[in-house]
Amino acid sequence: MIDKSQIIHIIQQDLKHSQLTEVLRNLGLDDGGLYSLDLISLVAQLMQVPPKHIEHFEEIYGGYLDKANQFPITYLGEYLLPVAKDCYLQLLGYKDY
Repeated sequence: MIDKSQIIHIIQQDLKHSQLTEVLRNLGLDDGGLYSLDLISLVAQLMQVPPKHIEHFEEIYGGYLDKANQFPITYLGEYLLPVAKDCYLQLLGYKDY
């Protein structure tokens, strides 16, 4: 069974991946979304987000992905853990509305 800490870890890894793709984009290596992991769909499924709320859910999640490059890039992505936790809490608050 998936628990909250596992969902947060998935979000943290997606934030880390977002950092990587942003650095590559800044170097002129834009993948055009080819290397997207689409973890947002997995997180939405694990959090059982109703289809009618998915758009707002994606807006919140995408906003956090966009902010990921504001944090130091590290091997373990430890600076992203509090960001992932905050993202999870924001998503949790909107998944049922």
